[in-house]
This record gives sequence, C-alpha cells and structure tokens, in this order.
Amino acid sequence: MINHKYRFIFVVILGFVFLTPAHAVLGMQELGDSLFVWTGFSRVWSPNVRIKQMRVDGDKVTIRTNATLKDVHWTPENIAEIKRKVSRWTLGHENGKVTIYTAKTDIESLITECAKAQSTKGKAPTGKASDLTDRNIALWPSHGLYFNRERNEWIWQRAALWTTVEDLYSQEYVRLIKRMLENAGATVLMPRAGLEEQQLGPSGMPRWTEGARYWLIDQGSDASIWNLYEGDEYKDDMKCRAMWVNSLKTPVDLCLALHTDGLDSGNDSTIIGTLAIYTAKDDDNRTKLRDGRDRENTNRNLADWVQTSLTDDLRHLAPEWTRRQLKEANYCESRVPVVPSMLLEVLSHKNMADMKYGLDPNFRFTAARAIYKGLLRYLNGPHAIVQPLPVQEIAIQTNGLLKWRPVKDSLEKSATPSYYMVYIQENDGEWDVQQVEKKTELQLTLKPGIKYNYYVVAGNDGGLSFPSPIVSAYLADESSAPQALIVDAFNDSYGPEWFADSTYAGIVPNSYACENYFSCAYIGQQWDFTRSHPWVNDDNCGFGACHRDHAGQFTVGNTHDYAALHGHVLRKMKISYVSCTAGMLSNLQSPISNFQLLDVICGRNRIPLSSENLSRISEYLDAGGSLLLSTDHISAVDPIWAKRYLHTSFRAGNATHSGRIAGTRHRLYQIFLEPNEEQLFTAHSEALKPEKEATVWATYEDLRCPAAVGTDKTLVFGYPLEATIDFDKIYKHAIEWLTKQPEN
Repeated sequence: MINHKYRFIFVVILGFVFLTPAHAVLGMQELGDSLFVWTGFSRVWSPNVRIKQMRVDGDKVTIRTNATLKDVHWTPENIAEIKRKVSRWTLGHENGKVTIYTAKTDIESLITECAKAQSTKGKAPTGKASDLTDRNIALWPSHGLYFNRERNEWIWQRAALWTTVEDLYSQEYVRLIKRMLENAGATVLMPRAGLEEQQLGPSGMPRWTEGARYWLIDQGSDASIWNLYEGDEYKDDMKCRAMWVNSLKTPVDLCLALHTDGLDSGNDSTIIGTLAIYTAKDDDNRTKLRDGRDRENTNRNLADWVQTSLTDDLRHLAPEWTRRQLKEANYCESRVPVVPSMLLEVLSHKNMADMKYGLDPNFRFTAARAIYKGLLRYLNGPHAIVQPLPVQEIAIQTNGLLKWRPVKDSLEKSATPSYYMVYIQENDGEWDVQQVEKKTELQLTLKPGIKYNYYVVAGNDGGLSFPSPIVSAYLADESSAPQALIVDAFNDSYGPEWFADSTYAGIVPNSYACENYFSCAYIGQQWDFTRSHPWVNDDNCGFGACHRDHAGQFTVGNTHDYAALHGHVLRKMKISYVSCTAGMLSNLQSPISNFQLLDVICGRNRIPLSSENLSRISEYLDAGGSLLLSTDHISAVDPIWAKRYLHTSFRAGNATHSGRIAGTRHRLYQIFLEPNEEQLFTAHSEALKPEKEATVWATYEDLRCPAAVGTDKTLVFGYPLEATIDFDKIYKHAIEWLTKQPEN
C-alpha cells in the first residue's frame, strides 16, 4: 500500500503531466533537434542543428544556431512557418516575434530570387522572356580518366558501379544540357573533349573519356592552368577547369560543374537525392566576383535556381525524390571561378535507389531539361520562355501532306510551339530546312523516283526542341508498283530491370536500358549482387560493382530513324511507300486498306499499341492486307496477340542462344545481343508458336525454336529486325516472301 507521502508525489506528477499546456517549452537541445527534424535533412549527410544561444524577452525570441540552417532553401512561406513553430516551442503560443540566426546570418537574408519567384506564382509576370543568345556558359561533366603516377597507370577517378562510372555517367547529363542550351542560343564552353571527339588520347581511350587536364594540354593551354600540384594529376584535373574559366577572354555568364555523389546512406532502398554546392569566398578570401557582385549571394541564387528546378521536376517522376542541402562549401570548382559558379550532385551513383532512376534515359532527359530551365531562369528571370518538347507524332502521306502533332509540356505553360522547322532530305543528300508558322502541316510534292526523309523541330521564343522521329516516302516510277505503309511504333526508351531480396539485389543479368538515340554511360554488367558487401575503395567497391569491358564505347538505342532504314530497302525493291508514327495511324487521309503491305516496327517497345490502332490493323488484315511485324515484346503489341503468337521469352545467355538465326532456304542471320556502337541490339528474344496454317519462317539456330512465323498474309518476328547485323538482307527476304516476289 502506497503511503501518503508517495501518494502526494504521484498526484503532483500526474497533475503536471495532464495539466501542462500541450505546447510545453523546449530546452536548447530539444529545440535544436526539432529544428533539424523540420529541415528534412538526414543525419547521414548533414550535421545536427545546434542552438548556440537562445534569448527570450517577453514575446521576443532570438535564436542563434550553427551553420546547418544555412543549407535550407528558405522561402517567405517556410520562414513564417518555422517562426510560428519556434514561438510555440519556446513560448507556448504562435504569436511571438522570432528572429533566427544561422552562422551569424539572419535567415531572412537567405531568401533567394528563386524563392521570391516561387512565392509570387500566379502574379503578374516579370523578367525577360527570351532565349540565351549572346550568353556564354561554361559547363563540364565530372572527373575522367587520369594518370596515377604512383601506380604508373591510367585509372578512373571513381568506382565502377551499377553498369557505369561517374567519369562517364555525368557526360550523359552534360551532353543533353549542352544541346538544350545551344538550342536556346547560348554558346557552351567545355574544358573536356562534350562526345563528337573520337580520336584516342594519351590514355589510349577516346579523348572524351579523359579528364579536362589532358584536353587543355592538347588545346595548347598554358601550364599554369593544368600543372598545379607537382605531378598530382588528379588534383590538377579538378582545379584546372576553374582556372581555365578564369583564363578565357570570352566573358562567361556562369559555370556549372555537374557531378554525381558517392554517398552511402546505409539503406539502398532510400533515395539520397540532389545536393547543390556554392562557395562564398575564393582562394584569397575575397567575397566579390570579377564584376563586383557579392559572391555568396550570387552563387547561392544560381545554385537555388538549379536545385529547385531539378527537384521540383523530378518529383513528378519520383514523388519521393530528396532535396538535400543548398550548401555553402569549399570546393575548387565553385571556389576558384571569378564568375557565378556552382557544383551540382544530381544523385548518388553509389546508392541503388537513386540509380534505379538514374539509369533510365527518360529520367536523365527530365533532369537535364530541369537544369537547363534553372540556368535559363537564373539568367533571364522566372518567366523566361522555355523551349518546346520534341514532336513525337508525324506522318507523310501519299499526296505529299506532311502532318505532325506537338507535345504539350505539363510542367511548363510557356513551352508551347509558335513555329516549326521542317527538315527535308532527298535521296540521302543534304538536309534543307523550311520554316512553318503556327500550322502543324505542310503540303509537299513527292516526285516519283526520289526518296524523301523528313523530321520536324518545334520552336518558340525560348529556342528549338530536339527533333521528331524521321518519316520517309518514296513513289516508284511505275504506278503499278506495290504500295507499303511503314508504321514506326518504336517510341519507347527505358532503364534496365531490377530485382531485390533480403540478401541479393541489383540489375537483372542481361537486362539493358533501351537508350534514347545513344549513351556513353554503359561500361559493363554488374557482377557483385550481395547487399552486405561493403565499399572498401574504388578498386574493391563491393555491392553494385560492375565490369568495365564496354568503357569508352557508345551504346546505340532507339535512333528514331527506322522508317528511313526500312524505306532504303523498299526503294531498292521499287516498292512505293509512305510512313507515319503509331499515333498518326488514325489520322491518315488514305485508308490503310489502300496499301498492299503494312510494316509495323515495334522494336524494343514495352508500350502497347493503342486499342484504336489494334482495331485498324485487325480490320486491315480482315480485308486481305499483308502485315510484317517485329518486336522482342509481343505483349507490347497486344496481350491478345501475345496469347496467339508467344511460346516463350528468353534472354541472351539463356540455354545456348547465340543470336544466330536460320532463315528460309537455309539463310543464316546474326543479331546483336548486347550493347554495341553499330546498331540496335536486343538481349530479350521471344520464341513464337505457329498456328495450324502458319509456317516457321526463321529459327533460333541453337535453341531450335521459331524466331519468325508467318501465313500467306502475315510475318511476325520475335525480335527487332533492326537488331539484325545484316538488316538489309533479312528485311528484303521478308518483303519478298510477303509480296510473293521471287527471292534473289
């Protein structure tokens, strides 16, 4: 039984617990912890918020903290929010007058132009609405091969992980950003060899794989730029980039060093995200840029524009994407330049969750476009007009009418095309260009005997888009020649497939990205799948480690020119043809029943054809038309067709699949099964099942199962024809078989 003394203490404690206001006053440590939690930063990569001084005078609260809060993207809205919280945490109500200093800086003064623009959304536009003509931007990807004198060998500056290495992976973003900036009229200056430079450098690898130091030597730059650390070529390579910027006679508006981070959070399923870095003082402790502007404010503003643009856009693809610090730190690439500068860590190349997104070409395009937009708005104001997205749907018809459909940018109202540039090529000659104002069609003349290729670029006051897919047309001299319609339904690009369990995880073996046009990032397959294997050093990097046998090579992906590729053969066969993308099939003026042959290119697509297109193709077949179709995912055409045609799927390396195809009349063909610099490849093939009336047209030689099956009116391939090493021959034989022409 509790005596009266302890009963009294117990009642007092209970009274304190239940009668204390809900918002009890916090001590300095608890307040610091609460502020840190509010920032959303992780303790893995950010120091805690520490309260150095707290003063309460009536309803006035003054808080002085360490520098952690300086890394926050401060806006008028979140400053008001945190002041209300601090008032509640210290005074028990939200009406106090709160002042917060972080590293001697009032957080109010950390609001950037970017943050101010965000808080005025919906108000009257201000700022310039123009392109980047006369702007000079210094841009470079991180790292590159360098010569290590201690080891007497050329080595990468970062670890080989997740089928890539930062030295090359960062090139993927830079080449896209460079092109977007140039499409907006800017001049982009680079200290590394941007990817057209194919000559070998001193490493024996292509020059674009090497660090900036060696490119600058080759360009005749003074040794005072690249010989800085008495033989430490690693340090030379990093600092020479900024030294080169300062040496340029051309006035530079800004410079951006693009990196990916090697951070490991200890949880490979959690995204680490994007870090932006700027520097307040140069090597000589100066706080002004060459033009007299304050270095810290200017660089912080630049970094905030880019990081905000990037994280906002990426969250439409990955809602869980993390915004890390807007960090003031001492890095030579952001410290040395005498012009506005920043260093951007797009993601962590070491972290599996980040790289699940990072190996997807669509993610990289979105990221690059967001970075371009951030730079544009830093230079031209928050309401600068953004260049359009590329046209995706286009068709050339038998009457010479070229039609296309613009893509609406759901993230940018200003990115609406106001004109178009139509590029025209005759008989594989030079490209001519014709401007079209506002309309989305152009009447052209198709002369018999001439092959035409076309593509469209959308434009507005912000610049030009990337090009559309190519469409092609040819009218044979003989009016009685067969007519074909080529439908380019290969409109997909994507990253590799992933798997994960409690012990092993990573990229599915023999699963590769389908790149958009091409990529330089892929260097070899992952070989270490054990999640518990730690990173020791760049040569022993543990979980995620990959081979390097493809380093320095390009990987060809979806080149969007397949109508011209197929048309090249049809022209030689004197077969008339026109072409369209899949989305324009229902918009053709001529019914598709007018064509004796329908050639549907699905390539490596994982996107199903629309139900409308499937209905039109079925009606075409019912009316007696002939169909040629090839894909390595028959279910991407239609799940119903998959039930009809698909026997089984397999990857390169399964059983004894060598890529050898035995065709009709004992013809042998070979297909690319892994990344290469020549043409499209596929590591995923499908064995087909012939129906009672069908014929096995081609066989996977080693597996002895059908690679292509056909009837008298259809011929379906279980892999992309465009992956055949001798494409012209197999396509010609397929067309001869379908059109009942004698085989040559």
